[in-house]
Amino acid sequence: MSDFSTLPGYIIGGGDVITLDEIRQKVESLGKIVDIENRGFRLVPYSKENDKLDYDEMYPIIYFNTDYTIDIYISFMKFEKVTEFIQILSDTLGVPIEHADNNGVIKKTQEDIENLEEFYKNLGGGLYGNSK
Repeated sequence: MSDFSTLPGYIIGGGDVITLDEIRQKVESLGKIVDIENRGFRLVPYSKENDKLDYDEMYPIIYFNTDYTIDIYISFMKFEKVTEFIQILSDTLGVPIEHADNNGVIKKTQEDIENLEEFYKNLGGGLYGNSK
């Protein structure tokens, strides 16, 4: 058994709507960025609630891969904090993020573009945010 649990995920619209460079620029405000040579980068979120590390209040470390998948490290974390941070991340990027449930199961379906359209429609825009 490993000390780390990982949830897989992916950025819907990654590569089409938002590039890896744009993702990096947008998430810089959320924490410390660490480059991973030829594989993307890692985001270590800031803990805004406490100066010390408190595992009940921490957000997960996220690895952003060059294929727009993400690896979410959730060891010792409350799943509510993981999903809360994924929502913050999605809002920051302006695109939805699909992630596995707490059993590590992820569904990747043909409905991704429809979900993306619905996401932008709820924000008051059109497909890929072309409408204002």
